[in-house]
Amino acid sequence: MKGSLLKSVFWRNALGIAALLIAYFIPDRFSISERAGFAKFSPYLLLLLMYGWIAFHNRILFERLYLEGKKRVYFLWAIGLMIFSSVNMHLVIVYGFDEPETLSKILSFWVFTITGLGIYVIFKYQDTIQKKAEAVSSRPDSSVQFFSCFVDGLEKQIPLNTITHFESLENYVRVFTQQKILVVRLSLKEAEQKLPKSFLRISRSHIVNTQFVESVQSDSLKINGQIFKIGKVYKRYVESELAVELQSGGL
Repeated sequence: MKGSLLKSVFWRNALGIAALLIAYFIPDRFSISERAGFAKFSPYLLLLLMYGWIAFHNRILFERLYLEGKKRVYFLWAIGLMIFSSVNMHLVIVYGFDEPETLSKILSFWVFTITGLGIYVIFKYQDTIQKKAEAVSSRPDSSVQFFSCFVDGLEKQIPLNTITHFESLENYVRVFTQQKILVVRLSLKEAEQKLPKSFLRISRSHIVNTQFVESVQSDSLKINGQIFKIGKVYKRYVESELAVELQSGGL
């Protein structure tokens, strides 16, 4: 029951918000009665806004920009929004609450953002490693010779030794072979579960056949002259799997 709750985005965020509010309320319970009107509950509203910002930063900016290799765009958006928010926070505190001291609160905003990102990266990495381990353990052995799929309503048996890589198209995948490209109605995760361990998931968008890997860099690999980026959260997993391939003579 506990594991299923933590896997739910709703309950995970609900528990996070509740823990944040309780942690602030415990020391604040002695002074909350001294505040009047909007000021009594405004710190809690700011906490909710802070949590919303951290969730937006982690799930939208970091995950969809930084982890997809758009680092420059990510830093421009993230730093720009944080500077904009800091200026607005200063104006609201000074003119809305008549408090001249704002530096500590603005520094807290930056610290909370960085801390929230650090916690998110740790959980994201652990979740990815766990999913990769589960996927690998459930995959067929190397005796499988064909990738079975349906193309235009007809079942196809594609020889695995002709497939160079797979590319995700949301609910479809492109299957790249040495002769042609096929589009199959299948998710990349479903394709991964049907493939032997010689096929390696290197990012959210690509699975590659390690038999065709020509060279490997710290954040990319090359197949048939084409460069494929290795996703940040897949990097250590890819390194460990390629090391096994090297030891077994697969590369």
